[in-house]
Amino acid sequence: MQIAVVIPAYNEERSIIDVAQRAMLHAKYVIIVDDGSSDQTLALLKSFNPETASDTELIVLSNKINMGKAASLWKGMQHALQQGVDAVITIDADGQHCPEDIPRFIQTASQQPHAIIIGARLADKQSIPAKRYYANKFANFWLSWAAGYVIDDSQSGFRLYPSDLLRQLTPDTQRSKSFVFESEILIDAARYGYHSIPIKIEAIYNANARPSHFRGVTDILLITRMVAWSLISRAMYPPGLFNITILPLLKGRHSKAIGADGFGMMFLSTLIIILTGGLSYLYFLWRTLQTARNTPGYITDIDVLLVLGMRLKKDSVNLLYKKRLDKADEILKHNDSLKVLILGGLTGNAAITEAEAGKKYLVQKGNDADRILTEYQSRHTLENLKSARALIKEHQFKKIGLLTNRFHLNRALLQAKGFKIDPTPCAAENLFTNNFKNIYRILLEAFFSHWYMSGKIYAHATKNKHMLNRIS
Repeated sequence: MQIAVVIPAYNEERSIIDVAQRAMLHAKYVIIVDDGSSDQTLALLKSFNPETASDTELIVLSNKINMGKAASLWKGMQHALQQGVDAVITIDADGQHCPEDIPRFIQTASQQPHAIIIGARLADKQSIPAKRYYANKFANFWLSWAAGYVIDDSQSGFRLYPSDLLRQLTPDTQRSKSFVFESEILIDAARYGYHSIPIKIEAIYNANARPSHFRGVTDILLITRMVAWSLISRAMYPPGLFNITILPLLKGRHSKAIGADGFGMMFLSTLIIILTGGLSYLYFLWRTLQTARNTPGYITDIDVLLVLGMRLKKDSVNLLYKKRLDKADEILKHNDSLKVLILGGLTGNAAITEAEAGKKYLVQKGNDADRILTEYQSRHTLENLKSARALIKEHQFKKIGLLTNRFHLNRALLQAKGFKIDPTPCAAENLFTNNFKNIYRILLEAFFSHWYMSGKIYAHATKNKHMLNRIS
């Protein structure tokens, strides 16, 4: 397979020569498009004498003025197609990607010649700044919906495009759409039958790297506007939403826990959101956010504190679960008669239950094991609370507290009330912070709350005894 590597470059004097030299070891053509740089990028390229095989050609193109990443990428791609290559690989010039991964892209493309290959970084969560990680996850959801399939890393610039696809596209490359181009091309490609395939790559963020050209709020709004128009013009594209929400669950490990009724209600919930133009979802989004912001971080005058379990990480409590348990520890040590009930069975690949791990954590912090009750069967919040109802009745607890993370509180309270539990809520965190991570979680929780209430209303309206037994 003959390929060309296209590298758009704007003020990349720190890294461009290193990236170009390494890329030339793996491609017939390396095409660098200088986008009107004001530093020494173009001068360095003109004086560059690469040490590589004689059959590898370095081509330097330049824009007289800065035209944006979209125009530079498209210019390089068009030049690559003129060389008769089978595919074009794009890579960023700032050293964020490893050119040594190029052979892996070529190998995958040789097996999947009608797919876009994307270097997916999001599996390496610890190496990615939190704001970027959750902004990318947010973008992934909406772009996946518009494209009609799950996209693992929609914002990665390290990609392989089949030449046959590029010849069919006529993208908008205005400067204002510099960072919209790589998102829009995935949606357009899907319409031509080309989906993307991820391959895992390392996420490299050097401390001394130049500031990103990505304009946080502005570019996210432009991408959002593009995706919104794509969805609106296709009546919110219900098949796409089904493909990225319900279809993976039908195939995944959660399918048995959710059940046929659960999937049916997910579809109904999605349909209601579409028919109301998103207004029903916005209502739950507002409620979820208000609950997260306004719930107190401490409670008194209760008999038992319900602590919702959470999926473990290597058989240990993760950071979010720790916040719940640390708050429970604080409340226990100020109330000598209080009992704690930790809820959660075996989930994921853990060898111990969520409740066992939680109890062990509290005991290690000096709490009396006799004050900590556990429930080992439930797998998710709905089952947690159904089990809690039976244990509350068995122990004749009257004053109930419910402890979970702020983003999770609204859904937990809705479901608790569905089981005739009227708890006093308590937030694991002292304050709610408006960061990307929490906003992303709030967006998801609002959908889950909408899903639950859609099912509850439907079950009562149709007097579906099986569903009513599950949720009330």
